[in-house]
Amino acid sequence: MTADFSFDDRVARLYNRQRAHPPEVSRQIGETIAQQVGPGKQVLEIGVGTGRIAYPIAAAGCKVTGFDISMKMLNETSLNRQSGTTGNITLLRSDMHHMPFRDSGFDAVMAVHVLHLTKDPRRVLEEIARVLAANGVFVQGNDWIDPQSVVGLLRDHLRVLAIKHAPDLLPPSAGVPIQQTLEELGGTEITEHIAAEWTTYVSPEERLLAVEKRIDAESWIIPEHLFDTILHELRDYATSLWSDLNEKQVVTRRFTLKVTRGSW
Repeated sequence: MTADFSFDDRVARLYNRQRAHPPEVSRQIGETIAQQVGPGKQVLEIGVGTGRIAYPIAAAGCKVTGFDISMKMLNETSLNRQSGTTGNITLLRSDMHHMPFRDSGFDAVMAVHVLHLTKDPRRVLEEIARVLAANGVFVQGNDWIDPQSVVGLLRDHLRVLAIKHAPDLLPPSAGVPIQQTLEELGGTEITEHIAAEWTTYVSPEERLLAVEKRIDAESWIIPEHLFDTILHELRDYATSLWSDLNEKQVVTRRFTLKVTRGSW
């Protein structure tokens, strides 16, 4: 089985619903990234998706160029255009393995939940180093969810079940030592930051229904012929942990940054 990690129309439409940040959180994320990069700097976002990170960075005063290989995602990005970003953001379709930009053209490069999808991680990281200015910044963003929360536990167990039934569902670059390669390319100073932290309240049943309706991102690539089996096993797991699947529970979330500086 070959897993398809491209996003279709339905996933593009659902992306913001599944991954959108609250407005105040988005503002904090944009401002924190802008502080790390510097005001008015040129920022490139790889795999811009629906613009949920690019627009807040642009609103914080940076000049953002975002690209994605999926035209469907870019269409959603344009629909999601935010006020206060006019003139600060440029969108185009491109492949992260062959970036159509000049050497040393950006003060910063941003990547959020995309590097694990590359078929040639070293090639992509070499491209990042190439387009970064000599003292540029590479920022990796991550949506962190408390792994012991209802969302974290069900997400991780869904992954276990998916790999058990279909080992080929692993993303192409899962487990690749990204940071080690960055160090080889000149990125030697690494710092980590919490851009924002917030709390939501979610019940196990809400998460199970999100998987069942394929709203949850972890469910998007599970093949149809395995889906019912995996969903049944996930519900059994939830029932073993919680006596009341409808009781809402606290879920702590963060958006974290890993910032790599160096001489590229």
